[in-house]
Amino acid sequence: MTAFMPVTLRFCDNKTMLVGSVADAEAALRRQWPDKTAPDYVGAARLVQLAVEGTCSPRTAFEAFSRVARRQGILVAKPRSRAHDWLDAAANP
Repeated sequence: MTAFMPVTLRFCDNKTMLVGSVADAEAALRRQWPDKTAPDYVGAARLVQLAVEGTCSPRTAFEAFSRVARRQGILVAKPRSRAHDWLDAAANP
């Protein structure tokens, strides 16, 4: 089981990767991104490294990582499953 809801990325070389932990995010940051010099990429990479070292919240780092993947257009959007709808309905009667 992963630490976070996994996200799928499609890199510039058209390869995909399922990322569900800070360790996965660290590996994904070494792959081909559209702009590794963008300030949000640099910031997310720093937060992921700090999370690996234990000085940053893993959730904060993973959220920054997911946000930069979305902004750079490599986050693969997947439709919500019926299970998500059922859980939402059960949580909000």
